Amino acid sequence: MVCGGCGTAYPLRNGVPVLLPETIEEAGTGEASVDDPVSRHPYSQESQRIIEDHKDGWVLDLGAGGKLQRWDNVVQIDIFRYPMTDVVGSADRLPFRDNSFSAVISQAVFEHLQYPQAAVEEIRRVLKPGGVVKIDTAFLQPEHGYPHHFYNATETGLREWFREFDLRWSGVEPHQHPQWSLSWFMGVYLDRLPAGAAALLRATPLGDVVDALQRAGTGAAQPQDAAIMEALGALPEHHLRTLAAGVSIRAINPPKTLPSSASPAMEGVSPVVATDLDRKLAAARTDLERLRSELTTVREHHLLANDQSRYMAQYYRLIADAGEEAPLSAGRRAHALFHAKNMVRAVVPPGMWRFMRDGWRSLSGAGAAQSAQAAPAQAVAAPFVSVVVQPFDVAALTATFFSLVRQTYSGWELLLLGHPDQSPAVRRAMEDFARLDSRLTIVSRTDPEGLYPWRGRYRLVLHEGTTLSFNALQEMFTLAKMRPGTEAIMADYDAVLGRDDVMPPVRCQSAPVPQIDSSFAVSAPFVLLAAEALRGNGAGRIVNVNYQQVAHIPLVLFHALQEPVSPTSRPPATH
Repeated sequence: MVCGGCGTAYPLRNGVPVLLPETIEEAGTGEASVDDPVSRHPYSQESQRIIEDHKDGWVLDLGAGGKLQRWDNVVQIDIFRYPMTDVVGSADRLPFRDNSFSAVISQAVFEHLQYPQAAVEEIRRVLKPGGVVKIDTAFLQPEHGYPHHFYNATETGLREWFREFDLRWSGVEPHQHPQWSLSWFMGVYLDRLPAGAAALLRATPLGDVVDALQRAGTGAAQPQDAAIMEALGALPEHHLRTLAAGVSIRAINPPKTLPSSASPAMEGVSPVVATDLDRKLAAARTDLERLRSELTTVREHHLLANDQSRYMAQYYRLIADAGEEAPLSAGRRAHALFHAKNMVRAVVPPGMWRFMRDGWRSLSGAGAAQSAQAAPAQAVAAPFVSVVVQPFDVAALTATFFSLVRQTYSGWELLLLGHPDQSPAVRRAMEDFARLDSRLTIVSRTDPEGLYPWRGRYRLVLHEGTTLSFNALQEMFTLAKMRPGTEAIMADYDAVLGRDDVMPPVRCQSAPVPQIDSSFAVSAPFVLLAAEALRGNGAGRIVNVNYQQVAHIPLVLFHALQEPVSPTSRPPATH
């Protein structure tokens, strides 16, 4: 859709116009489930009456959510695109003409608005003079985000927002009675407690009260609940506003006449304009933070590229090792020795080659030095995380290895899993890195979900080619220290799409969602799983963790490179 006035283009998603300002990104689709009363909150009796009374005009349902019903005279607008949504838009920038609606209703929305005063101004603009507005919003309710929760309003605060309207009534509706606030608070509280503590509380009279409230709220009240509900309903009138689950207003939009003394400068001062400028400033700050993050990532990739080049130069004994002043013959001799060693490795059995290599090291003193370094390593405490990689590509393995070496937190170990399809070059690189860093261990012939020795408090299985931001383990260690007993730690990542012969786009993604509630695949990427949870899982491919002990770090801590073509026996890659 294209605006005939300014030429701005807006997308259509399955026939639904997405009329959002350029400073607001699409929030995506929303799901409406019959088992989710929050996203499909039905109309109150008062709202239904308003819809019936204005059949000859348009009624705007601001923040309609995932209602499962539709009326011919009701326009449902939401920031999410639910199945019944008519228009995707923002409450503080309503995409409608002035004086378009005879009534505006909004239920459980204003607590989620970042700029509620601007939304009030927009409601006044699109509502006809004499039109009715009915707003329900939260007061004593737990925090809940769809997608955010900004304000809980008192009745006084709600009246202040709508001070330009002709207020006819404000107060507490039946569905906002304090008993429902008590039910929500107690229900959430019990739900968040461990099973044993919740069972103990439910065995007390307090649990009986909660059960009675929940049954009454779902229309399944039982005879024994009558006394409890009667007692809760006996709360004195003057206490309703103190403990109410929400507050409401009902108002009439007065004639839109400006005072004669109003100057053009004052007419331009509007919460809508201020909100738009505020949002643009916030968007600019977000872009600045994103650019800073990208710059940090580029610097890290530059350092990793330097590490890889130095390793490859040493690995192939090129002339670069000899320095610019060294004669060309030194480089040729080194190159010749490199090829001679490879020829010997190609013709002798692997066992004989290891025997010859170890014998040479012992004669040269390298073996003694390596054993001297290995002795204190046995006394090192268990690392924070055991990183597991099954490599098939030397360049990808090199990037992952040096991203670990560059970590600001050093409490890690790296386990490289063997596989029959690994090339001799990969196996040689694995052995080289094991000599470079004692925190690396080579595990023969297994798979990422197999049984192998690892000592960390957490385990992290990485896809080949994945690198870590240099502060990734520090962020995760700090979180685990502040939240003891955390069973799973996730972080965001970016995936490089496309082939390397073109400039590939980078897409930032969130950590993988648990498969079933709080069930993770044992080899889930970008997830640290606690040792207790994994080792108590037996041989299963899925590990269940306590939902309360799952933590997410909203930072890009992993960089997932596109994997090369691999043998069919390799585990499938999921980015």
